[in-house]
Amino acid sequence: MVNLVTGASGFVGGHLVDYLLANGDSVRALVRNTSQAESLRQMGVQPLVGELSDPDVLRQAVRGVSTVFHCAAANSLCTDDEIRRANLDGVRNLLHAVRDEKAGRVVLMSSLNVFGSSSYDGITEDSAMVRSGEVHADVKIDGEELALQFARHHDVDVTVLRPGLIYGPGERHMPKLAAAVRRGKFVYIGSRHNLVPLIYVSDMVRAMEKAARSRRASCRVFNVADGSRTTIGDLVDTIARLTGARPPKRVIPYFLPRVACTLFARAGRPGPISRTALRFLGTSRHVSICRAQAELGFDPAVGLQQGLVETASWLNAVLAETSDVPRAA
Repeated sequence: MVNLVTGASGFVGGHLVDYLLANGDSVRALVRNTSQAESLRQMGVQPLVGELSDPDVLRQAVRGVSTVFHCAAANSLCTDDEIRRANLDGVRNLLHAVRDEKAGRVVLMSSLNVFGSSSYDGITEDSAMVRSGEVHADVKIDGEELALQFARHHDVDVTVLRPGLIYGPGERHMPKLAAAVRRGKFVYIGSRHNLVPLIYVSDMVRAMEKAARSRRASCRVFNVADGSRTTIGDLVDTIARLTGARPPKRVIPYFLPRVACTLFARAGRPGPISRTALRFLGTSRHVSICRAQAELGFDPAVGLQQGLVETASWLNAVLAETSDVPRAA
């Protein structure tokens, strides 16, 4: 049984590759350069070097595989055109290759950002998706709709996963948050009680594996989070404790950074905070994971405290490399 992982050198893809290899599965990986390919080859992975824009490479990549784990994506720091090419055109090209080669199930990584940029609580997979005007979020909606069209009309087996913020060693958001806390620059936006949807990377990988194997997962969409009602205050206080920083207390009204972002955008300039960060810090979001629990048998094993403890040594090492600011007493 061969599994294809796109984005195998990235955060989630890398953890997934480790998990599959540890379980004795065969892994093929699509990567963008030869240096990534060589490191994966040394791990026992069959690498292919190529782009999501190359139909021939994609057909070769999916040929004979039982599951395609599609982790490759451009993030919100990329240009709008780069995001569209990678996150929509890339999905379309991959689905065409899977259809042509009659490959196995595609596990497509989407995002809870498909529910828009406002607060919500207890939202389910059947709730309406809401366009926010942010390309990297709205393209996820397009990608989901495209994948489910292929499932309905082209007999492509697809499962869509919508994770919250995936964290753990190797992730890029927590170091930025921790650095702001340690420098005394962090402020809460709106409330320290805003709920944040989180999922530790090992739980995310288990959810992906269950989505690949479950018969009930075909042509289904699943929210994936740890199920807790963790607040941004819980998260920041725990980061402060584990990194030796003073817990921040300051709260500013949500409208201040929101208006600033709007004005800067109209002027064609980057704002004081990204819209992605504003959504994460300034809105309260909680999703139901009942469908994943009932249909995939997915029960999160790692809560916030354990997840950050397991991340702490890596996080502190990153902070030590990127800052000479001494820790607060």
